[in-house]
Amino acid sequence: TWELGIHSYLTYLRDRLMLARELLTESGSVFVQISEENVHLVRGLLDEIFGAKNFFADIIFVKAGALGAAQLPRRNDYIIWYAKDRSNAKYHQVFIEKDPEEDIGAYRLIEEPNGKVRGLKSGDDLRQVRPLRHVLMTKPGPGQKYEYEFQGRTIDSGARWWGFPPESMPRLVKSGRIAQSGKDSKRYLDDFPASYLSNLWTDTATGSGMGKVYVVQTNEKVVERCMLMTTDPGDLVLDPTCGSGTTAFVAEKWGRRWITCDTSRVALTLAKHRLMTASFDYYALRYPNEGLKGGFDYETVPHITLKSIAN
Repeated sequence: TWELGIHSYLTYLRDRLMLARELLTESGSVFVQISEENVHLVRGLLDEIFGAKNFFADIIFVKAGALGAAQLPRRNDYIIWYAKDRSNAKYHQVFIEKDPEEDIGAYRLIEEPNGKVRGLKSGDDLRQVRPLRHVLMTKPGPGQKYEYEFQGRTIDSGARWWGFPPESMPRLVKSGRIAQSGKDSKRYLDDFPASYLSNLWTDTATGSGMGKVYVVQTNEKVVERCMLMTTDPGDLVLDPTCGSGTTAFVAEKWGRRWITCDTSRVALTLAKHRLMTASFDYYALRYPNEGLKGGFDYETVPHITLKSIAN
């Protein structure tokens, strides 16, 4: 209930964001979760406090629920990401492990064990073949113009330009990476076991290790990704809206220091109980004499997932 009207929460939020900006380190970031009804208002508020030039990204993530909605079901929320100083912001690229069954969409060709390339058919066993796609090696320009020999033919870029320097072509030919046309390269699904994390998160409807307690509660997977993108082990994370303690839980899990607070005794009691009764994986330190800031020794933790490589 907002005493000053429906949008008086903006005053509440402004005061806290102004304080957050003062508390942030020069390489720090702030994440604000908001629904579509008010995302434009909060984005304007953040522009005013942090400056439009320090906007980093709008993240769209899928949440559970929305079944039985009277109108078009709404399945997503937004996370607005601002840096204190974008030019100096700490950012790690996070990767998501590929699932061949889910990522096959862009790969409509397969290569059989005998090297024959054909179209993907329903019922093909992806364990017996290599899904691939053809990627054009030319571009509108500018670029480079040259000819190269391929399967007894002289190939040029035509009206376009090559996207590779001439010294790369012999290596591509020798490695069997050129398609029959001579102007396309072969990109296999298994070339790299992970894909880049973008600003669209469609796999976040599940992933919370704790049942939902609050309507606005964010699951662990979402908080984890924000934290891995912008912090290192030993960094300090602040969550001024503690709720069920998800941010503190994730920070403890990944070796970040944390501070969290709330105006509700119920929230603080719940978060304290959650943290005191939780169990966390063991991680060996890479440089024990440096503490957490030295990072983890991932070679001693074989079960660690690719999403944490950024650290």
